[in-house]
Amino acid sequence: MPVRKESAIVRCSRVLYRGLLSFYSPELRCKFGEEMTDVFVALLGEAMDQGKRVEIFLLWRSALWELLTVAVPSRLASNAVMAGALSLLASTALFLVFFRAVS
Repeated sequence: MPVRKESAIVRCSRVLYRGLLSFYSPELRCKFGEEMTDVFVALLGEAMDQGKRVEIFLLWRSALWELLTVAVPSRLASNAVMAGALSLLASTALFLVFFRAVS
């Protein structure tokens, strides 16, 4: 099977998609990152070959939706992020109580 040259859109999309994978947990990236990128690029290549711009848009929409519904919530569920958020909320509440007591 001959190897075809990637178009500029596919190359840019590959780089962008790999960047978006940084929002996923490190464990998931290590285990599935390459495979996720390969599948995304394969689907993008098929859509490009068929000249279906709608398919390209839908593929990117699906990738961004998964980012918002899977990657970001799983990152926010980590202990470090939770501790930081709780610390920020607690310090804000204490500041407001102190400010109200002083004024």
